[in-house]
Amino acid sequence: IIGSSGSFYSFSYVELTLITLAVLICLLLLTAAHTAQAKTTRHYYIAAEEVKWDYAPTGQDRIHGGTIPEPWAAHTRWPKVRYIEYTDNSFTTPKPQPAWLGVLGPIIRAEVGDSVIVHFLNRASDPYSIHPHGLRYDKDNEGAHYIPSGAGGAVPPGASFTYTWFADRGSGPSPAQPSSIVWWYHSHVHSVADINTGLLGPIIVTRRGMARGDGSPRDTDRELVTLFMIFDEAEGEEKGLMHSINGFIFGNLPGLVMNNGERVRWHVLGMGNEVDLHTPHWHGKTLRFERRHTDVVELLPGSMATLNMRADNPGTWLFHCHVFDHIEAGMQATYTIK
Repeated sequence: IIGSSGSFYSFSYVELTLITLAVLICLLLLTAAHTAQAKTTRHYYIAAEEVKWDYAPTGQDRIHGGTIPEPWAAHTRWPKVRYIEYTDNSFTTPKPQPAWLGVLGPIIRAEVGDSVIVHFLNRASDPYSIHPHGLRYDKDNEGAHYIPSGAGGAVPPGASFTYTWFADRGSGPSPAQPSSIVWWYHSHVHSVADINTGLLGPIIVTRRGMARGDGSPRDTDRELVTLFMIFDEAEGEEKGLMHSINGFIFGNLPGLVMNNGERVRWHVLGMGNEVDLHTPHWHGKTLRFERRHTDVVELLPGSMATLNMRADNPGTWLFHCHVFDHIEAGMQATYTIK
């Protein structure tokens, strides 16, 4: 190195190595400081509560008109357990949710780099938990009951547990995916019974640097989440097989409304048994999915998919599963572009 006075300075290999290491350490510290500054801790207050659920609250087949067909007409109300979100840890004021979420629990959001803390209160009469897909957690925060189980694996009735999860790089979208993707959360004590009773909901993770303050993606005007699942309310009897979208049948799902020109992101989810092979189909529009255009996407139990739509064809359009038996059993809704 030649100094300002023209003098010459030389460094040994060891000295150059130490200087290089020092520079790298400074860069890492600066990166870590930036990461720490950008990280957000998001708190959710969620209770498990026993409710009466109506799969067709209007009593009408809103797809073809008339009353709900048999054998479901007199059997649309069933006891369920749901995840209900509250505004704070007093668990006294429910947080408003969009009507289209239906039976699903609240959307848990995170941006890559965020911590998610879920304060869970079990107000039901059986032990339940919250197990996340996609987020990073340690054993105590897994929310699943099996050998060996962590502390949050089964929360007794009347008890509470605070889950801490992390949205790491693997929780967020890959470079080929949209700026936000969907995951599941659900109870995992007796997972089959817990999920069938209604304890399930969505997690949406947004790419680092792409989130608004509430965690939603900046490049999207509206996000919608839909669950395709046959809830078995009567141990296999046809009258209790509720072929539902977000817990509604025969067009009773409300609120899938958007404005002309909006960028709409659809998160579609599948859950259930071996009969839960679903093919959501949008009338009136094609969507972008995995580098292709489509108006039908394939779902298996436990699966998740995210599609983008430009809402530019005003009207009210059919949105349904394309499996024939599921169409006949009412797995149909509509969406509206205003």
